[in-house]
Amino acid sequence: MYRMNKDGEFDFINTKVNNNKYVTPLLTDSHLHVIAYGEKLSNPDLEFKSILEIKNIIEAKLKDNPEKLILRGWSEPGVPKKDFLDSINKNIPMMMVRRCGHVATINSKMLEKIDFSGYEQYVDEKDGFIYEQALEVVYAEIGYYQNIEKSFEKAQESLLNEGFGFIHSEDIHGITKDELPFENSKIKVYEKIALNNLKELYLFDEKKYFEEFNSVKVYTDGSFGGWTALMKENYSDKNTKGKKVWKDEELKKVMEFCEKKHLHLAMHAIGDGAVDQILQIAEKINPKSQHRIIHSAVLHDYQLDLIKKHRFILDMQPSFIPSDEPILKSRLGDRVNITYRFKDILDKNIDLFLSSDAPVEEPIWIRYLDILSKQNISYKQTLKMLVLSPQIIDGFDRIGDMYDRRLIFERNPFEYITMPMVEI
Repeated sequence: MYRMNKDGEFDFINTKVNNNKYVTPLLTDSHLHVIAYGEKLSNPDLEFKSILEIKNIIEAKLKDNPEKLILRGWSEPGVPKKDFLDSINKNIPMMMVRRCGHVATINSKMLEKIDFSGYEQYVDEKDGFIYEQALEVVYAEIGYYQNIEKSFEKAQESLLNEGFGFIHSEDIHGITKDELPFENSKIKVYEKIALNNLKELYLFDEKKYFEEFNSVKVYTDGSFGGWTALMKENYSDKNTKGKKVWKDEELKKVMEFCEKKHLHLAMHAIGDGAVDQILQIAEKINPKSQHRIIHSAVLHDYQLDLIKKHRFILDMQPSFIPSDEPILKSRLGDRVNITYRFKDILDKNIDLFLSSDAPVEEPIWIRYLDILSKQNISYKQTLKMLVLSPQIIDGFDRIGDMYDRRLIFERNPFEYITMPMVEI
């Protein structure tokens, strides 16, 4: 057989069985929300649904007499605003989360129940829209998950079937580390501790979270869909530059804390304005550790140069290219030409991870081969990123793990797109 080595090449090993097969470790999804993904798999999905279909789904769920209702996946034009939700039910709190996870709509009962003091800038009471940190206020009050164990098992089954054995996740929203269901998991989880503010960082430190986990996650902006990704210049279709989530000085303190404690800092930054904020802070403190920018959807040449200078890892989602296509030109205008620069990133030898951001996208890695090949990125480059690249951060031994579980390809996956057998 041909077995992948630590350099991502295939070595021929003479065996009695599978002699002409190609064997690799299981794959890595370097950015998803595993419990939230399981919740999505366990509930009706609002994705690509009309407003009438959304109404039917909500009414069907209400027959179970829930105390609250949270569903996910809507996108334009099927927008379930507050008056629409109130017309269905005003007696229990309801929230419908947009597919990006950075925008939601809520009904009047939820507005009555939740105190948004201090977060008014993220709340549109008239139409029931809430953005960014306002969602975390809701989750803190009513809970983030419906069934942690069941959702994780559902997500784990789906990921293993798809060939993923390693994930980088973030799940501590409204729960403690002791409630994470990973103790006997079949997938290996690198958990990032997500922060809403600087106070939480110090609180997690006091509770000794960073003795168990060595990664911090912050959101520096939102998404294109909700016009909340932070841009240097206004959107082409709305008079806004998006949402700046962190003050410069506070984000600087987070990076300095991670440097001092030898923690890996992963920063959500979609817009070029958010990337600028990170790079300006890096220029001031000159970080020694290797940190990560997740999404980095809009990148100027000078930003790529600074990313390389400061050894940032970029963690990007190939599936966002087709998913964002319907809105990207209207949102960004000519800036669409500097979006999703996978090939330019690799040409500059910047470390690049590939991920799904599930539940935003489905973790279907075989799509990445086709999507990235259109940017002249070879199957070999894509597979090496999926199999080996994240090891520089999580330290999981993929090659050693391959002796217990593996992917078996009938043909050379560097040359042909084929679905492997998952052997566990």
